[in-house]
Amino acid sequence: MTFPKYYSLRYIVWIFSSSIFLASLVFSKDKITEINETTKNYWSHLPLNAPPVPKVKNPEWVKNPIDAFILSKLNKNGLKPNEQASKSELARRAYLNLTGLAPTPDQVSKFVTDNSPDAWEKLINNLLDSPQYGEKWARHWLDVVRYAESNGFERDSNKPHIWRYRDWVIDAYNNDKPYDRFIMEQLAGDELEDVDHDSIIATGFFRLMQWDDEPVDRLQARYDVLDDIVRVTTEGFLGMTLGCARCHDSKVDPIKQKDYYSFMAFFNGVTNNDKGRGVVVDLNQVGDPKKREEQQKNRQDRITDLSNRIAAIEKIANVRFAKRDAKISEDLKNQPTSPDENVLVANHRKREQQWYYTTEKPSDDWSAVGFRPKEAKWKTGIAPFGGSVPNENSKTPWKSSDIWLQTSFQLTLIPKALKMQIYHDEDTEIYLNGQEIASLKGFVAKYIDVHLDQKALSALQTGRNVISVHVNNKGGGQFFDMSFEAADPKRVSVNIADLILDRGSEIFKEDQINTYRQFVNDLKKLKTPQTKGPLQAMVVKEFGTNAEQMHVHYRGNANVKGDPVEPGFPPILGGTKPQIPAPKPGQKTTGRRTVLGNWITDPKNPRTSRVAVNRVWQNHFGKGICSTSSDFGYLGEEPTHPELLDWMATEFVEKGWSVKELQRMIMLSNTYKMSSRSQEEALAKDPQNKLIWRFNMRRMSAEEIRDNILSVTGQLNLKMGGESFYSKLDEAVLATSSTKGGKWGNSSPEERNRRAVYIKIKRSLKDPMLTGFDFADTDAPCPQRFTTTVATQALNLLNSNFVNDKAAIFAKRLEEEVKGDITARIKRGLEIVTSKPANPKSLKIAEEMVKKLKSDHGLDDQAALQRFCLVALNMNEFIFVD
Repeated sequence: MTFPKYYSLRYIVWIFSSSIFLASLVFSKDKITEINETTKNYWSHLPLNAPPVPKVKNPEWVKNPIDAFILSKLNKNGLKPNEQASKSELARRAYLNLTGLAPTPDQVSKFVTDNSPDAWEKLINNLLDSPQYGEKWARHWLDVVRYAESNGFERDSNKPHIWRYRDWVIDAYNNDKPYDRFIMEQLAGDELEDVDHDSIIATGFFRLMQWDDEPVDRLQARYDVLDDIVRVTTEGFLGMTLGCARCHDSKVDPIKQKDYYSFMAFFNGVTNNDKGRGVVVDLNQVGDPKKREEQQKNRQDRITDLSNRIAAIEKIANVRFAKRDAKISEDLKNQPTSPDENVLVANHRKREQQWYYTTEKPSDDWSAVGFRPKEAKWKTGIAPFGGSVPNENSKTPWKSSDIWLQTSFQLTLIPKALKMQIYHDEDTEIYLNGQEIASLKGFVAKYIDVHLDQKALSALQTGRNVISVHVNNKGGGQFFDMSFEAADPKRVSVNIADLILDRGSEIFKEDQINTYRQFVNDLKKLKTPQTKGPLQAMVVKEFGTNAEQMHVHYRGNANVKGDPVEPGFPPILGGTKPQIPAPKPGQKTTGRRTVLGNWITDPKNPRTSRVAVNRVWQNHFGKGICSTSSDFGYLGEEPTHPELLDWMATEFVEKGWSVKELQRMIMLSNTYKMSSRSQEEALAKDPQNKLIWRFNMRRMSAEEIRDNILSVTGQLNLKMGGESFYSKLDEAVLATSSTKGGKWGNSSPEERNRRAVYIKIKRSLKDPMLTGFDFADTDAPCPQRFTTTVATQALNLLNSNFVNDKAAIFAKRLEEEVKGDITARIKRGLEIVTSKPANPKSLKIAEEMVKKLKSDHGLDDQAALQRFCLVALNMNEFIFVD
């Protein structure tokens, strides 16, 4: 027997050892392909029960039961857990693990200097509440369901509106949708009693696979699609490779070919895929109009109810904080009666603000109090002015090089202080009653605070005051918006909502704070503006209330029918016979998928919660307790800590199938907080870290690398949801498509700066920035990505147009932020990419590199700084989490 030379010795050993193991089982008294005492007692077939938490020698290390299970096994093997990682390491780990975005140096510093006993818990809670959390964790599930927005094969045509499914997954994680509901909506969201837009969108799950729009054998193609549904359902939710029994009885698990087709029968009513006509619906036209009207009323009632509950909690908090802290008491008393009370000129985030403006050079007195822009025939417009920039869009277009603006406000009293915020591109001069109070050069990529001195206060007057602005843009990307506020230095801005989230543990119990947080998140979701007009989505449909008879198909050939079969659950997982209820009046589906969903989400199902918990563990630690997270059968690996897996699975169900609660429990353990550094003794005994004596090192994923490059440049656009964007692909990449130009669109620069989860995923044409760093396979369920280290990755990061362009923008950011010599800019650059103070050794190396570039290669400071930024984006400290 020979192997290709690229197979590693470890892989060959694994093949032989697996073969010997399987042979021993196949020829044993009780065959593993039959249901018998051996297979019934296999770890993943056993009923789910919570094992007792083990007692350990050093209980002081145990923060929660997770630690007890881990420490018990380490003690038995003569090992000890690693020391805790530093606070700066933990901050970076938590931010990247939960949001996929590295923290800023300021965010790390805030956590490091917070010495409160609940500092770590507060950080975790804040990150779990971050909208970016859903964008990060949705991607894990999208891998499992092989999410893509095209059909594959030669034409690789689009799947219209399928991006709504991606957004549904993101929202599901952000809203902590209970996992059992998460399953039900995907499998049978259109059949639920409380069906809504979200539950119908979730059924896009059935339209994600490859689809051949011109098959040679249409019947066989239909069964290929049904096979795809069976595989993703059983592997994704049950960790079961039922697809292995399509052509014959499984050779390694107690699964018969009849079991496979019985399971497929649950989906036999699902209509065929097509190019959109039969699988795209207008959600606003789905269901009973009276019921939709009732749902809208219930939504408004829920908004009112949540608002009242939140107000009641905040009222209690006001009283309790006032009793605890005299300063907070005074601050709360001094709060404005209205959020807009002190706003003199508003930016668009506060309220709508009208300005007079012109793009033609005005008379010299344009900034004076007596100048009347209306008489000078200036236009009126609503701020912001310009085009689209990171995170913002203008309301009044401005494309010329210059714009002059004016607005006014009234004062009855002169305030004791002023505050100004501005987002400008580029050079901006601001006048108050004819006196220049600010001059800003270059551009910024977000709203910034501008310090105003006594000169600005002196320019104020009672009655009418005039703000005049001139913006000059040289390089494109025009944008302007600002706010101007009266600020009493004695009146400290205290936001009671922020106070509850930051210091709530002083006055409330943990479950009360969590309830408040949930109320706030629910209200935010309900207040999201609803789409007007057609709301189209690609969803599941069925032929009607009756499905065709399903048969076994010999050798998997759709044209060779065998015995008829009825819908059935895999016998090894219980074997109860499903009861399909009779159709209700008005029902348009078989109802089979609801029956299947109820069985999968039954707390007694031995697989569902184990598989779910294992996936969460895998995505925190890099490897699951069972390392084959979509195969809990005999071909998979046995779990390293089966008791811990069962304990967490039972806790998961008992706590309402809450993924966030599970993650909170994992991250609060000392196991999660261990350092990733090596121990000589442990490395010798357990080189693969199966016993979990340290935290596994991890390189950023493809999406994380791209997103964090954009983040350090200041260009990352955090716009959420909506249609996918087309990243910029080189002509050489487009030439690889099976169709001319790859049918690839052209998105605006602002759209291309969004997070990678929103990139258009076309099966035949993927962004090399993603594929080069082990992006998921979209043709089959991807339970876990490979992590490779190959030369092309270094070439990509050093030579690609994307990284070089962003390095130049990063350098420009450093020039804007740091008004000093190049050494100060290098120091700041290292701080940004590593999320911590610059390492003196790294700083010295970078300084020597820049010096050499200037002396030996004749580069000026700007060019040398750009080269440094390119190197910084290639540093291991940037690319790796730990």
